Amino acid sequence: MMDERRAFFRHPATAPIQVFPQQQVLHMPMRDISGGGLAFKSNVFLEEGKVLKIRIPHVKPPFEASCVVRWRRRLDDDNYFEIGVMFLDEQTRFRVRMVEQVCYIMQYRQQLAEKGRHLTFEEAAKEWVDMNAASFGKC
Repeated sequence: MMDERRAFFRHPATAPIQVFPQQQVLHMPMRDISGGGLAFKSNVFLEEGKVLKIRIPHVKPPFEASCVVRWRRRLDDDNYFEIGVMFLDEQTRFRVRMVEQVCYIMQYRQQLAEKGRHLTFEEAAKEWVDMNAASFGKC
């Protein structure tokens, strides 16, 4: 059941992210993202309350944020969890434009795929940024 207290609209996204739980770096697929946090799929058990650093390397400049694990649930495949994290500082919430950029890149990639042009996320991000970066923040 959805939590009615959700304060931020979640954008579906499948961009690759990097999760830094300690000294190790985990490369995970993101499920969705909002101004308040994000969710991702993990084969690593992360306890609620654990502080992490999240990095989305394929946007300019790369998005980095400290966050805390708020929830997790085991997926149908017993080896994976969906992890929900909340950003820790207000400044991160003001960087929603960067978060939106990821969503636009994913949408651009999907549109190209529907036309028969299949790009990796990295290739689509480079094209989208080259075409839109100068005007993106001016809305």
